[in-house]
Order: sequence, then structure tokens, then C-alpha cells
Amino acid sequence: MNALFDLLDDGERRTLGRLGLAALVLLAVFLVLLVRVRGGLVRDRKLVMRSQEAALKAGQARDEARVRWRLWEDAGRDLAELRAGYFYETQESGQALRDDLQKVFAQAGTVITDLAYSYSDLEKEQVRKTVVTFTYTGTYAGLRRLLAVLEAFPKFLVIENIDFPRTGSGGERLSAKFTLAGYYGV
Repeated sequence: MNALFDLLDDGERRTLGRLGLAALVLLAVFLVLLVRVRGGLVRDRKLVMRSQEAALKAGQARDEARVRWRLWEDAGRDLAELRAGYFYETQESGQALRDDLQKVFAQAGTVITDLAYSYSDLEKEQVRKTVVTFTYTGTYAGLRRLLAVLEAFPKFLVIENIDFPRTGSGGERLSAKFTLAGYYGV
């Protein structure tokens, strides 16, 4: 190799040195660019992976939101059905509830005369509540019939409380003080 350099004159040697230096500089620039491009590609790949994960999470959140929306729509339809079929109408001013209670008592085969009514508005729930208290006096079988009729009744009558002043032991008649609630849609 030295013999080859000896055949070159000084100008050719300088030119060859400059070309070698230029090749080294180009190689260094190429290596720096290669490292930067490779680092950028790694960074871009990570960015793409994060974007794909974010898109996947957003899709899952969208699907969950759609499911929740459908549940809220179903709840709205259920509430509308409850208001239409199970709540009393506010225009009826309590007469329908009184009539329904008389039907319940007739189906149960009992007579109740001491009905007391109280009224309250539940603004948050947007319903009006009528509380009816009465005392049942009779046999255990009659009480079971009354409870069965109340449970099967199509309107929304809720037994809020039952107190037993006399339990019917020792040959005496059973006595139960009922607190029922009927609801009016507002």
C-alpha cells in the first residue's frame, strides 16, 4: 500500500487525503443522521402505539357510554311505564286511591272503616305521596288474604309499616295497624 502512495505526487496525495477526509465527514454525518432517524423512528413508533392505545380506550369508553345511554333510555321508558300504569293521576285528587282501597278490602273479604289520610310532596322524586293508615282486626287467614290482594294489586300501593298491637294469641282477635302509601305522578 505504501508503494502505491509512493507513485502519487504531492497534489494527488492531498486530493486523496481530502477525499478520505470528506468520506470520513460524510460517514460521520451519515452515522449521526442514522442515529437521529432511528431515534425518531423509535419515538414515532412509541407515539403510534400510545395513539393506538388511546384510540382503543376511547372506543371502549364510547361503547360503555352507549351501553349506559341505552340503560338510561330503558330506565326512562320504565319510569314512564310506572307513571302511566302504577301511579295515580294527580287530577284524581285521591278519589281513585279511595276507590282502589275499597276494591282491595272487598277482594280480601274485610271491612275497614277507620281510614286516615295524610299527604306530602316529594319534590326531588317529582311525586306526591298519600299515606293511608288503618287498623285491621280479624283472623290470621284474613290478614294473609289482605296482604296477598295488596301485593297483587296493579297500582303502586306500598306497605310502609305494620304494627301488631294484638297478635291474636290466647283466643283474642288479631289486630294490625297498617301504613300504606299511594303515589301520584307529578
